[in-house]
Amino acid sequence: MISTANGSYYTHLARFSGTALISDTEQLSYVELEQRTQQAGQQLSTACKTDSGQVALLALLFSSTIDAVVMYLAALRCQVPVLLVDPELAESAKLHMYEQLGVGFEFTAGSKERQGELKQLRADCHGPASGAVALMLSTSGSSGSPKVVMLSAANLQSNTTAISQYLPIEPSDVTITTLPLHYSYGLSVLNTHLAMGAAIVLTEQPLMSREFWQLAHNHKVTSLAGVPFHYQMLQMLRIERMELPAMRYLTQAGGKLDAKTVSYFAQLAADKGWQFFVMYGQTEATARMAFVLPDLIAKYPDVIGQAIPGGRFEIRDVDTKETITIAGQEGQLWYFGDNVMLGYAKEQAHWQQPPKPNHALETGDLACWTSQGLVKITGRLSRFIKVRGKRLQLDHLEQKLNEQGFTVYCCGHDDQLFFALAMSDSQTGSSQAQLALTMVKQLVTEELQIHPSLWAVVQLKEIPYLASGKVNYTALLARCIEMRE
Repeated sequence: MISTANGSYYTHLARFSGTALISDTEQLSYVELEQRTQQAGQQLSTACKTDSGQVALLALLFSSTIDAVVMYLAALRCQVPVLLVDPELAESAKLHMYEQLGVGFEFTAGSKERQGELKQLRADCHGPASGAVALMLSTSGSSGSPKVVMLSAANLQSNTTAISQYLPIEPSDVTITTLPLHYSYGLSVLNTHLAMGAAIVLTEQPLMSREFWQLAHNHKVTSLAGVPFHYQMLQMLRIERMELPAMRYLTQAGGKLDAKTVSYFAQLAADKGWQFFVMYGQTEATARMAFVLPDLIAKYPDVIGQAIPGGRFEIRDVDTKETITIAGQEGQLWYFGDNVMLGYAKEQAHWQQPPKPNHALETGDLACWTSQGLVKITGRLSRFIKVRGKRLQLDHLEQKLNEQGFTVYCCGHDDQLFFALAMSDSQTGSSQAQLALTMVKQLVTEELQIHPSLWAVVQLKEIPYLASGKVNYTALLARCIEMRE
């Protein structure tokens, strides 16, 4: 558990004596990280704050680099509101967001070829230096347009403390960046390890690369974090055959992992003497809302478990809002806790005059209680469509097809439904592919009982993913429509 007597996870870093950050070119101890953060904080305060008590919004292109982490910590410490931005975001989308939110400064981390740069973009967008909004970051936008979430310092500290209470992070631990730091799950990994005095290997190398695993071996990495996509990759890499003597535990969040894969990793963890944590969260709740204890995951591979320390769940009827207590009855999942966001930022007035703290969150997920008092996610409200008056839950359809051994993703809009059948290059056009296509069509026909003109099965070599590792259903739908035309 984090000791709050010494401040938050981004202050008093020198209280730890070990290594904090490891990159391709340098290693920083916690003492050195404290010094660098103080220096960056002075630079940031001079640039972003005015003598009249006003502050500018900083956009941080949050690459997995020491420079970027230092600037992130400095912004939190000197109460400069910071917007975390995907460095790969298209320039047009980035500039549109900057204009909407009134970004005053942008920081780009340095590299081997150049130094980091703090650049002023506008001088007319200052707001009151209240410190209410500490951080802004985008939701994943897996089933729609991404939104910018406003978080307070209290939100960040609350969630960091809660996660650190159930994950076995120790000062001797070393983790490695498998997720973008501008993504709430990736950021929570950074925050919790800093809070506990553990080390973080910063790399942009993908999980499938030889260089990634070389870093993991060289630095004796003790934990891995991943979304469902990463766990599919780990199975392809035959992680059960890897020599990972330092590994202690794995964590999974960022979308529902199918029960079969959960069971595989639960058994792997048992065989290897590791722990496997399945978790649930949303950016609107800073990062994490629920977790499954490792000793329960093998028995209940299809649940998200219990609320994190300090939080609680309710399941309410979608129409009446009445609280549901009966096991197996579906409703919308509500979460209550100090990590619930301040709100969404659509324009600069929203971060300059933020709403009061809000402790309740409608997750938008459908769920039910199990007889053991655990929570099971059953679908998403936004993943409903109506086809000729028939209400269809796309997550349910997807799950039923995948239970038959296929890799199928469902998307669509009213009166047009698509089933994207994932096929590798070698499978496309083969007799195996044709058989799979025929079987999926047969299963869909039996399940839906609607006219064949209202749905289509499309073979895709590549499924579009977001930077967070989640399926990009908006892009998937566009691709399916394009292939159908």
